[in-house]
Amino acid sequence: MPDELETCLAAIFLNKGKDVLTTKEFTMYASLDLRWMPNRDAETLMNILVEKGLMSKTNEYLRPAIDTSSVNVPVAYRPSDNLLKMLKEHTPKQQPAKKKDVSSDLLTKLIQKALESGMEKGAFVSECNKVSKRIDVSTEVAALMILREKGVDISPFIDDARSSVLIR
Repeated sequence: MPDELETCLAAIFLNKGKDVLTTKEFTMYASLDLRWMPNRDAETLMNILVEKGLMSKTNEYLRPAIDTSSVNVPVAYRPSDNLLKMLKEHTPKQQPAKKKDVSSDLLTKLIQKALESGMEKGAFVSECNKVSKRIDVSTEVAALMILREKGVDISPFIDDARSSVLIR
């Protein structure tokens, strides 16, 4: 089965033509585009490939840990019935609790701080979007800049902002 897992992994990345995929891209491609399996089984396949060390996962990005170009992928490859059966029967290891999305929480807190400082929500969000596009920074960074410009103490948000930026 390990050889087939490598073939399956290589087929997905080679057919997609990318070296890195998001978790959503991976599962949607295997389930909807290639029509190999249901979405749940595609997630199971993804988790197995990560567990076995054939693929690395950093945040929401997946990268093959093997040289996919050296894997011999048959033309019109489809996973075998044995692999599909194994995916259906696989009981996943206990997954750690999902981390909260730091950036959306941070933006919510920054909007709340803007409201407390007397700014109008719509105007603040609009200004954040303008600054974000103009100087090519995240919305959260733009919000911090605007709040600081208005004289608001942004020090409680710096660590969350740093985490948010580093995750991207």
